[in-house]
Amino acid sequence: MQFFLSTDITVGVHEALSLEQHLAGLGSCRPAVIHDAAIAETPYFRDVLKKLTATCPGAVVYCNDFKGEPTYRLLEEVAGFFRPKTIDSVVAIGGGSTMDLGKGVALLMQNEVPALSLKGFPSDVQDPLPLMTVPSLLGSGAEVSYNAVFIDQDAGRKLGINSRKNFPKKCVVDPQLSMTAPIGSVVASAMDSLVHCVDSFGSVKHTPLSRIFSVEGFRRTFYALQQDQLDRAESRIDLAIGSICGTAALMNSGDGPTNGFAYYLGVKHKVPHGLAGAIFLKEVMRWNHLHGYDKYSMLNPTGACLTASDATAELLAQMDELYRRHRIPNLVPYGYGSGNAAEFAREASGALQGSFSGNPVPFDADAALEVVRRLV
Repeated sequence: MQFFLSTDITVGVHEALSLEQHLAGLGSCRPAVIHDAAIAETPYFRDVLKKLTATCPGAVVYCNDFKGEPTYRLLEEVAGFFRPKTIDSVVAIGGGSTMDLGKGVALLMQNEVPALSLKGFPSDVQDPLPLMTVPSLLGSGAEVSYNAVFIDQDAGRKLGINSRKNFPKKCVVDPQLSMTAPIGSVVASAMDSLVHCVDSFGSVKHTPLSRIFSVEGFRRTFYALQQDQLDRAESRIDLAIGSICGTAALMNSGDGPTNGFAYYLGVKHKVPHGLAGAIFLKEVMRWNHLHGYDKYSMLNPTGACLTASDATAELLAQMDELYRRHRIPNLVPYGYGSGNAAEFAREASGALQGSFSGNPVPFDADAALEVVRRLV
């Protein structure tokens, strides 16, 4: 059994106001700062950026206003912006897409090759510049993972740059940065955590150690969503811990059908990844339960006195209520119904056999069709 997590993590309210101290720990004073346009005008972020640039006068700032997940072309453009500058690290402040962009820029600064040549799992690459991630949404897990998602526009595929050299050296989680995010984005990002936790929990490649992270991440995230007090810093810290735990578990096990469906729907209809995963999560879990998989009972903290089957059924009932409360949609708003459900299931199945193979119960095209039919 092996387990890895290679990022130094600091979590604390107002911790982002001390980014220069964390940079000093990396031996950096001239960072490339990439931040989300969505937070550019928020008062707290402006305070963070003002202090960072005042204490690091060599900082070079780039505002990422790209809508959706980054493309390899965007990565080339942003790397080209920074190449003439004298920078010694990268700080990515924002959601998962901006943090992924930061990973790509850090790598390209030390590897002058076309971005597309790094797609997949590149080898023989030079170490990137030190990267610090500062999430403004809590759930994608990009702040501690080595995966970086990028879209190949010509091929219409979501591929990415996946190298363990991408691991951020430092992650600073400050719940205050997420307080101005739209509640819909907060919920979608938290649902992304649940997908990571559930997929990694059920993965055929799970280990006893990865499951500890899956269970803890799920329970903290699920509780925060159930309590519906996401405007409190304490709840955001639970989301932060859930995000880190879920991603650590996923990196040390593997994904499953939910994550695969999310990738397919996200590329096809430009649905945010967290929301896309949420659409499928509950029904994939229900399909597994109906086909004899009752170990989800371990995710239910109130099911200790129930049989495994009953505890799983109770958890699914709680998820039904959670979906109603947070208005998680089905596939109908994206143009799917009984007439084209089979087409969607067939296309998704053809593209996602790798993800399907991680499911704890054998999952094929017929299983995909059953899940999709529940969502139309």
